[in-house]
Amino acid sequence: MLDDKNRLDMGYIRDMPPDKIVEYLKAKGVQISENWFDVWQDAHAKAFTVAKATKAEIVDTLKWSVEKALQEKMSYDDYIKMMTPICKEMGWWGKVQDEDGNIVQLGSPWRLKTILRTNKIAAYHTGRYARQMENADEQPYWQYVAIQDNRTRASHQALHGKIYRYDDPIWQHFYPPNDYGCRCRVRPWSEFALKDQGWKVDSSEGQMQEEEITVMKDELTGREVKAKVMRIKTDQGDMRTGAGWNYNVGAATVGTDIAVLRKLQKLKNSELRQQTIQAINNNEARHNAFADWVKANLGKRGASSRYISAGFVSTEIAEKVTELSEGTKMSELVLVMSEKRLQHANSNKHHKGGVGLTVDEYASISRIIANPGLVLWDKLEGHNNLIYINQEKTIQIFVDVPNDHPIKPKEKVDSVINAYKVDMDNIKRQVAGGNYVVIKGEL
Repeated sequence: MLDDKNRLDMGYIRDMPPDKIVEYLKAKGVQISENWFDVWQDAHAKAFTVAKATKAEIVDTLKWSVEKALQEKMSYDDYIKMMTPICKEMGWWGKVQDEDGNIVQLGSPWRLKTILRTNKIAAYHTGRYARQMENADEQPYWQYVAIQDNRTRASHQALHGKIYRYDDPIWQHFYPPNDYGCRCRVRPWSEFALKDQGWKVDSSEGQMQEEEITVMKDELTGREVKAKVMRIKTDQGDMRTGAGWNYNVGAATVGTDIAVLRKLQKLKNSELRQQTIQAINNNEARHNAFADWVKANLGKRGASSRYISAGFVSTEIAEKVTELSEGTKMSELVLVMSEKRLQHANSNKHHKGGVGLTVDEYASISRIIANPGLVLWDKLEGHNNLIYINQEKTIQIFVDVPNDHPIKPKEKVDSVINAYKVDMDNIKRQVAGGNYVVIKGEL
């Protein structure tokens, strides 16, 4: 159990914008599991699962409570104080006998603290991974750092100080946390810093292997519960992930879309790129996450440059844009929407002019990008941006790279800069006059 003195960068995570932490949790679905080992690998990051919490009400309540605790920067003691009576009222408290006659532990102060602590650490590493991937061009070398005290696992020390490239396969399995209570982290370095310090870059090639271990054995049925873990050999010893932690928390949850884009752009087969991007754009969980974000931020005071992914520009559209711009613009990019741009789209000016959208229409932007009825290229001087129009020809979405773009590196991201009701008669006039070019769909 982590104490206040040695907790991994908790001072830092407390100072993180709440949305960066809460975004991780809100992106999860709800999955009910009788035992924690029923949900493996990236499902841990995509679903909020609490062992023995078999009622949807309990799971939903615990999910809500963790989001609230992180949003309000609640202490462990305050969280336990808030949740103890709630858990008791729901009947999720103390030790009980299950239907097989086994004594199982439900809610307890220790259990609640573990739930909050685990999600704090996972959220911290999710945000850290996303930032490091965004900056991988400038700092492509990542160093594994273990806390140097007597509470650190000896196996985690085997990776301490080791440096691998950000795209080395090791980070698919060994990006922290690597077990419950893991306090390790990753520190990025630039090419200049690497040469200046004279450090060696390692490779995980041929050093990793997957193993199957027995997590537990049911004494009554004799059933063994097994898990796949990853082991890596280094000149400092061997390290093995904990059961259920054989994956990258940050990659499983956020991924980051920019990291995905890097991989996609290496594919020479444009048809395969197109199919992959379309599959990502059609993901229902992504659409639901985007809709939830819109509803949480629409009309909110103090809009910032914080953002959410709205999808990818497809390969066919990107290739057409490159052709029309004579190679000066590449648009096979991640599309994002920031709070400021959402506020701009939802302006009083638009609503007074009768072109403002409803909450549900703003929430549908990611779906429109995934399956537009019409896509146009605006050739007007100073514009040169894409316009997405929905299947019903009622909503238009403008995509470009504004000067106040919140993400770096800018060349890998486009932004939804505006959205409002469309005047199709005007669209037809612009196309007829040569100002707009139809890239996809029909008028």
